[in-house]
Amino acid sequence: EWLNKTVKQMWPYVCQFVEKLFKETIEPAIKETNAHLSTFGFIKIDLGDQPLRINGVKVYSENVDKRQIIMDLQISFVGNTEIDVDVKRYYCRAGIKSIQLHGVLRVILEPLLGSMPLVGALSVFFLKKPLLDINWTGLTNILDIPGLNGFSDHMIQDIISTYMVLPNRITVPLIDEVELAQLRFPMPKGVLRIHFLEAQNLEVKDTYLGGLIKGKSDPYGMLLVSNQLFRSKTIKECLHPKWNEVYEALVYEHSGQHLEIELFDEDPDKDDFLGSLIIDLSELHKEQKVDEWFDLEEVATGKLHLRLEWLSLYPSAEKLDQVLRSIRANDNLSSTLLVVYLDSASNLPTNPLDFNPDGPKPPYKGLKSGKKVSIDPNPFVKLTVGQKMYTSKVRYKTSEPLWEEAFPFLINNPHTQELEIEVWEHPKSMNIKINLLFLCYSGSGLSQYPLGEVQLTIRHSSQRNKLIVVVHACRNLIALTKDGLDPFIRLYLLPDKSRSGRRKTSTLKKTLNPIYDQSFEFSVSIVELHRRTLDVAVKNGGGLLSKHKVLLGKAVVDLASEDVSKGWTRWYHLTEDGSKKIIQT
Repeated sequence: EWLNKTVKQMWPYVCQFVEKLFKETIEPAIKETNAHLSTFGFIKIDLGDQPLRINGVKVYSENVDKRQIIMDLQISFVGNTEIDVDVKRYYCRAGIKSIQLHGVLRVILEPLLGSMPLVGALSVFFLKKPLLDINWTGLTNILDIPGLNGFSDHMIQDIISTYMVLPNRITVPLIDEVELAQLRFPMPKGVLRIHFLEAQNLEVKDTYLGGLIKGKSDPYGMLLVSNQLFRSKTIKECLHPKWNEVYEALVYEHSGQHLEIELFDEDPDKDDFLGSLIIDLSELHKEQKVDEWFDLEEVATGKLHLRLEWLSLYPSAEKLDQVLRSIRANDNLSSTLLVVYLDSASNLPTNPLDFNPDGPKPPYKGLKSGKKVSIDPNPFVKLTVGQKMYTSKVRYKTSEPLWEEAFPFLINNPHTQELEIEVWEHPKSMNIKINLLFLCYSGSGLSQYPLGEVQLTIRHSSQRNKLIVVVHACRNLIALTKDGLDPFIRLYLLPDKSRSGRRKTSTLKKTLNPIYDQSFEFSVSIVELHRRTLDVAVKNGGGLLSKHKVLLGKAVVDLASEDVSKGWTRWYHLTEDGSKKIIQT
């Protein structure tokens, strides 16, 4: 209770800190989640006079670094809050009149010092997503905004997770000399390799004729370690399923952490519960390896077979070859952990039209004022290794962005895999660019690619067995008359050149920089796609007998050269026959 009395006395100052957190962190994060929330803002933030309560404290003394103190606080907050928000773009107002939040908040004091203030920094975070219940007023007003019918407490939970759920944390330095980056982004304690093998004697959930005839179940598993979630495949009509799948999870704190598993029977409407299991990671850390049948909890029958391995991290590559030999038969296993610390960028182009090749070439002149248009970019970063991709936060209107984020990659073979880093302009300003194409660019001036360029998004949907091609725009086309062009784009998926295989955009009048943003589909499997080629032709429209109804340029896209299931958006250079497949990424 002495802690709660301390919190009560500190509560007004805690509220000031939370108000600053809402305005400087949560408000920008909400704006980034959806273009329709770009004018979202907090009008009033009052957490009320009922302070947060601490219901229990646990201090760890085993398996803890001697230079740190680790505490877990069981916290509850039931507040008579008054929080008002508005979305100016839609003249919409809503509010929160009460909040309930329950969770385990970890507090780490490190490093311990031999001089005042005895502690170098304070770090706080939730071990997993806290339970959150919000009593809204005027929520229907927000739900009426286009594209926000999915808005809910889960959006707020996701934002909290981004900043305060492990591995994310808030770190407050108490002295100047502390290595803040190392405390904010600590290396994982290890990797948990989970062999999700099989189950036996699961409950029957699928019945027929009102329960007279018992069937079987269609089991699958959900596995959770901190905020890392894995879902197994579904085994149809089986009470003794064999999955034989393997997952790897990063463990930043093994004390107080658990592997949580739930089994379900997959159904068209609502999946039925088949049992659960919770395994203490601190015990697993002691054992290092476990291969056991576990009784499922909360059900009458059922067992689950798991093989669990605790993998420690070596600071050097001395044992890399040995590890690679041990996993060579399985591409799903990892040998190496790569952590990328994204700090900042400098000297980014101050105009998004320079920053992104989607825009025209300088100079950018306003048609009326004749003044230069200068807009700071809204940059973010994409980091990719194989199939794993992370996207950083967006930093708005700055050519000197500061991110301070960390991204972990589990690597199968560092000798053969590559890290790809791309700096992008946020799509919100793509709309600005499209407008600028109309307002500021006359189409005059020489281009490096004299026939112009065409922008395409290409990806394959394995679920629908379709190739999806989005024709975005062309730029720097060559005028045939003083009135410009009436361009359209024709697509074939070669070798099919039949009439039914042809796709065609609408024709835009009197423009050298047409913007289409039209989507087309071709029915084709991913296997067949590697033997096909996309033929793109930009043509000038006109009447049936028009002498200017000609081919303006072609691009040929080889679909076998890249992973089309991931998709890409690029500018392709137009040539007379499409033979020069130059790609501007």
